[in-house]
Amino acid sequence: MGSASSTQSAMNNFVGMGRLREDMKIYQLVDMHGGGELLPWLRYAIVSNDTSFIDAYLETKVKDFLYNGGKGKLVTVTELVKLRNKERNERLGAFSRKKGKGKSGPNVLDDFNQEGENVGDLKKALKLLDGGGKGGRNESKYREISWKLEERGSMGETIIGCCLLHASEIHNALVLKILDYYPKLLNDIHISEDFYGLSPLHQAIINTDCKLVYKFLKLGADVNSRCYGAFFCADDQKASRTDSLEHEYVELSLKTNYTGNMYLGEYPLSFAACLNQPEMFRLLLAFKANPNAQDTNGNSVLHMCVIHENMNMFRLALECGASLRTVNKQSLSPLTLAAKLAKKEMFDEILELEGDSVWAYGDASSTAYPLAKIDTINETSGELNEASALSLVVYGQTVEHLELLDGLLDTLLEAKWESFAKRNMIVSFTAFTLYYVCFVTAFTLRPIGFSTEMITEGWINRYSEPFPGRHGKDNEQQVSPVINTTRGLVTWSEGLSQCHLRNYWDKDIPFANAYVSNIRLVFEVLVVIGIVIQMFLDFRDIKRIGRKKWWNVLTAFPAKITFKVTYFLVLAMVPIRLACDLSPILLVIDNVLITVTMIFTTVHYLYYCRVIRFVGPFVLMVYTIIATDIFRFMLIYGIFLMGFSQAFSLIFLSCEREANNIKELIYNQSMATTQSAKDNYTILISAYDTS
Repeated sequence: MGSASSTQSAMNNFVGMGRLREDMKIYQLVDMHGGGELLPWLRYAIVSNDTSFIDAYLETKVKDFLYNGGKGKLVTVTELVKLRNKERNERLGAFSRKKGKGKSGPNVLDDFNQEGENVGDLKKALKLLDGGGKGGRNESKYREISWKLEERGSMGETIIGCCLLHASEIHNALVLKILDYYPKLLNDIHISEDFYGLSPLHQAIINTDCKLVYKFLKLGADVNSRCYGAFFCADDQKASRTDSLEHEYVELSLKTNYTGNMYLGEYPLSFAACLNQPEMFRLLLAFKANPNAQDTNGNSVLHMCVIHENMNMFRLALECGASLRTVNKQSLSPLTLAAKLAKKEMFDEILELEGDSVWAYGDASSTAYPLAKIDTINETSGELNEASALSLVVYGQTVEHLELLDGLLDTLLEAKWESFAKRNMIVSFTAFTLYYVCFVTAFTLRPIGFSTEMITEGWINRYSEPFPGRHGKDNEQQVSPVINTTRGLVTWSEGLSQCHLRNYWDKDIPFANAYVSNIRLVFEVLVVIGIVIQMFLDFRDIKRIGRKKWWNVLTAFPAKITFKVTYFLVLAMVPIRLACDLSPILLVIDNVLITVTMIFTTVHYLYYCRVIRFVGPFVLMVYTIIATDIFRFMLIYGIFLMGFSQAFSLIFLSCEREANNIKELIYNQSMATTQSAKDNYTILISAYDTS
């Protein structure tokens, strides 16, 4: 009863939200505060047993609010959907508004007089034309309306709906009195955006009035009516509500976890199950309610019991014919839905219900479980089953999902690990280690001295030797450094160093005679081949399981993401190295890429460390620190760095100007032709040294 009381409280809160208009004519008959013109006459009739006044009032004033004196009128679903869509768009901003999709088609009712004697024949003909709602799924193109659309309340309700909001004995008596005169109001629904489709039967179930529910069913209430209102929609789907002029139900996004307490499953039977009303549930079944009917999300009664964690109603529905094999639009059965939502108690109970006992002896027993919806392997196609219980639990985002990894799922994971996953992991680890050895070897054999020579413009040469001073060949004055090559002493230029990584057979490269460059070339080719093979395997996996699922799996392992990035870094180094003649900057870019690649490749070992039982938790802890604490630190550090860097740049500008002056003095001293001029420059340089 707790669920029912919370639902009733939510209904009352909505009515009291303050945006409902109370100046409508319908509220003169029955208002929102328990008053109205009809209630005094009904009380008088009950006390005096004189119903003449209330009868006359119903036959005159109430009759004016009805189509054809209470006989009803057929209205196209398109017209009702347009009204619903208009109300929704009035609440949304200009950029959030959505028009109804699809085409409405011609309205055959426009040229037909519905006040004539042949209205019944028209309804039968239309029912045959559109298939009678296609098997009772409420997909008819026409709906019979009794209360005038323009005379309804703020929530699109009729006088019956207004009375049932109060849920008092006097209001219930008034409802039955009105239905004696106008029985078609029994299936007249709310037509507002928030409560569209809410029927008197739904309201009686919400009010937990079993007696009234029985009377409505005896009077012919539709047990398959559906409530599409936004108030009864999952919270995480309300923003995605979209109308189509081709059908009455609302189109919703499939990305949902069915959040919110007011998502009750549209059907009266689902309402009774979610509100924990077993008597009403049995009563509705006695009047031919379908326990396997599915709402807009494809959820049946069993799915709704899982969402609201009501195991008692789940068992009752199962006993009454509900199927455990029914899947919703997310391809989830009740079992896999419990896994997705991390409902451990529901999952364990449903798992036991689906299992078949093989044998039992005392406390010991053996149970066989069907793996169709549990294992990650699709039993028919052999492909990855994204909607399996194991997949949903393993890739779940909450701590509650980890609690499900116990019992059968833990046994299943252990069996999969021993049968093939362990072997595949060993092969993967061995292959990566071989690749890593090739990569480290190629990295280690790079002639780093050439990069140093390039950065220092030759003042520190490729042999890591600093240029000894301002002298050159034949004791001449030398301002630019010279390099000792196989061709003798050569003045340094960019062309001597910028393509040393590409020129594998350059005789001026150290250790070339020992074939070091050839060995580096071999290992670099092996690295590129390894990356091409790995990319081929990844493309094969993407084709097999789909790009979206492949990425979802990859995001669970940050170390693998960084390793995948190295594919593109290494491949980017190939054209950069071939085009090294264009600019010395390309050598710097090459060195930066290889450094980043080395770090990212080494980090990939963390992926294999997760397999070790006592190391895996620490790896996850490192991931968490990087994703949270370090990111925050870098954000704050970056703010301070930007401020202090500007201040220090101003300070160091003066130092740079002084350094430029010293360089100019040294250059002028070297170019001076007389001894006295050289002595003057020496004095100026000494003054800088002293200061």
